[in-house]
Amino acid sequence: MTIDTGRSLEIEASAVRMFGLAVLGVVMMAASAALALHVVSGPRPGSLAEFGCYAGMVFFGACTALILWRAFATRGPVVTITPEGIRDTRVAAELIPWRAVDGIKVWESNGQRVLVLAVDPAVEARLTLTRIARWTRSINRGLGADGLCITAQGLKLGFDDLVAASLSHARARHARAATAPPDLPDRPRW
Repeated sequence: MTIDTGRSLEIEASAVRMFGLAVLGVVMMAASAALALHVVSGPRPGSLAEFGCYAGMVFFGACTALILWRAFATRGPVVTITPEGIRDTRVAAELIPWRAVDGIKVWESNGQRVLVLAVDPAVEARLTLTRIARWTRSINRGLGADGLCITAQGLKLGFDDLVAASLSHARARHARAATAPPDLPDRPRW
């Protein structure tokens, strides 16, 4: 992928990937339900494992509902990377300026990779974070992803290209401002 840091890059949702995520959510919800309702042999009735199956049924059902809602409600680009900053409508309503990004890293857990932006706390406090971003912010911090998290899940662009475009635009912004970025590696770390 050739990256022109003088232009904006708009990344839309992929209907095929969103459908795949929704199917996976339905399968996981059905598996949890089959175990919880003893359709197949599973945990003992009244056990903590049975409760976990019920919780999984609710969790995966909610995830599937969210995926389907986003698939039908999202219009236009989900992630926009510009010379001035980055915007992910799943994270915040506003553009996060590159000048406020103190570091970019890749966090990985269970095969899931996430781009983590360490944003100046004063700027982050002024952003209109989505409910999900607000709810998961402290959980992510506890798991080691301390920053605003951007994923390529359900997008038309792959994760490696998302990282490359973000790093290129951030470096170009810092070069134009003649400042040394504090934590922008030559290569993404994963």
